[in-house]
This record gives sequence, structure tokens and C-alpha cells, in this order.
Amino acid sequence: MMSKTAFAAATMLAVALPAAPAAAQAGDSKWFARVGVTQLTLADGLDLTFAGAPVAGADLETKSHYTPTIQAGRFIGDHLAVSLTVGLPPHIEIQGSGALQPFGKLAETTYGPAVLSVQFRPLRTGTFQPYVGAGAAYMVIFSTEDAAFRDVRIDDDVAPALEVGTDIMFNDRYGIFLDAKKAFLRSEARGTFGGAPVVGQVRLDPWAVSAGAVIRF
Repeated sequence: MMSKTAFAAATMLAVALPAAPAAAQAGDSKWFARVGVTQLTLADGLDLTFAGAPVAGADLETKSHYTPTIQAGRFIGDHLAVSLTVGLPPHIEIQGSGALQPFGKLAETTYGPAVLSVQFRPLRTGTFQPYVGAGAAYMVIFSTEDAAFRDVRIDDDVAPALEVGTDIMFNDRYGIFLDAKKAFLRSEARGTFGGAPVVGQVRLDPWAVSAGAVIRF
């Protein structure tokens, strides 16, 4: 599994390296930055085993949650841009659902979401400037806290991500944005319950819907 430090270095290089030749070849290339609020909604899928045996009907539930996000990027051609989006790590409770509902809160976790993407932007002028993008999402688990499950550990994950959105520009520099991202993140969670091991294959597949301000420079 890629370390947090290695991922940070890789993402910065991924943004910086394409930018250098773009500056030489396209004088109108521009940087952009965004600050906004993102709503995160997880799919909450779960395949659970208890002491090696599958648990039928086991499920989990997390509430939609909000976090501030920052995006930095650069146009690398007339209609292409590279962007990196990171969010303030949210802290969430993981509740039991289905067969696990009687046990209430299973665990808590603090995680950090990040998305590195290449965007296709057909319009570079005008008020509405839509785009679509594809890239990779990375989820970093910073901490876990036990509840009904003990000794909980959740793996980091890297997965494909898609996005669609639009900038709504007031002038050449300032505007607002709307953005929706879908990441196909999966993770393995491990712990114990009553002293016996539990292992869950968790389907996160988050939707991240964002809005905020954009500046170009």
C-alpha cells in the first residue's frame, strides 16, 4: 500500500510535471484555485465475516457529512486541465444496520479524501464553462475509535474517480463552481467482537458534491 508521504509527493509531481511543458507551449495556460464545501455520501456496502463465517444481512450506515475542500489546478492545453482536490479530514460514526443494527455504533473513523484528475473543458470563455474529468481518488485513514467492534483497523485505498461540473465566471478571474465526483473506493476493515475476529469488505463508493468560489491566475 502506498504510504501517505509517497502519495503526497506523487500527486504534487503529477500536477507540476505536465505544467512545465504546457507553459512553454501554451502561453494562455492558467492556474486556478477553488475553495468550497463538499457533501460526502458513502454507499455503505458491507460483506462481513465473523470468526470466518459470513454474516447474512450485515450492513452499516453512515450519515452524509460535510467538509471544507480546496482544489488547485492548471490548464495544460486549450481544453485540458490537471487538478488536485483535498478536503479537511472528516470524523464519522459507523452505525450497524440490518443484522448489525442491534449493536448500534460499531466504530468511528477520521479519514482524508483526495482526488487527482484530468479535466476536459470544451469552453474557456463565457459565463458557463462546463467540464468532465477522470482520475484517481485516494482515501487516507488517519485514526479509528472502537465501539461495539474492538481493535478496529481500516485500510487506505486508491481507486478510479469521475467528475462533472461547471465554473460560473463573473469575469476572467473570479467565479463560483458546482462539482460532483464519484469515486469507486473499497476498503477492508478488521477488528474483533466478543473476542472473535470480524473482517468486513466495505464498499464506500462516495459521492462528493461541492460548491464554492473559484479564482484564476
